[in-house]
Amino acid sequence: MRPLSALRNLFSNPSPVRDIRDLPDRQALAHTYLPALAARGGRILWVGCRRYTSTDYPVLERGGAEVWTTDIDPRAARWGRSGRHQTGDICQADQIFDDLRFDTIVCNGVLGFGVDAPCDQERALTAMAAILKPGGLLLLGWNTDRIADPLDLPALDHFYEPASLGAIPSRVRFDAVTHVYDVLARALR
Repeated sequence: MRPLSALRNLFSNPSPVRDIRDLPDRQALAHTYLPALAARGGRILWVGCRRYTSTDYPVLERGGAEVWTTDIDPRAARWGRSGRHQTGDICQADQIFDDLRFDTIVCNGVLGFGVDAPCDQERALTAMAAILKPGGLLLLGWNTDRIADPLDLPALDHFYEPASLGAIPSRVRFDAVTHVYDVLARALR
């Protein structure tokens, strides 16, 4: 895992992008967030599956995590976790995973890319809270040019509180892209 100080260049220096994984936010995900989440272990739900996300699950599993995946598009199942993938709308996560609880949920690039309206974002955050263990973490990745700050939604005040992930602060912004990561803990109340 790269320390945050080593990632500061990723946050501010644009570089040629040939692949989505070359973006500074994806580099931070791969080299900072995933190793920190892997060290926590437990059951992790990855929301939104694409070819480029399928290489992230083994990183988490090497740390002992049990990775589950979900996507609303049935065709995305091929990039999900075999035997641990459910097709469905994240706004109904509490129904899709009614018998499972997660230690961590990674919801990156979903709000603003399908879950667009504030009422749908509210539904998704509420449904994820229902399947996230108290004290569990939600890594929420979103883009400032796609949606308003999701921390202003009522579900965030009711179900979550800002959290750090080791040395990673609760919110990380990138100068070179509009992406933001928020680390939130499921409130114990």
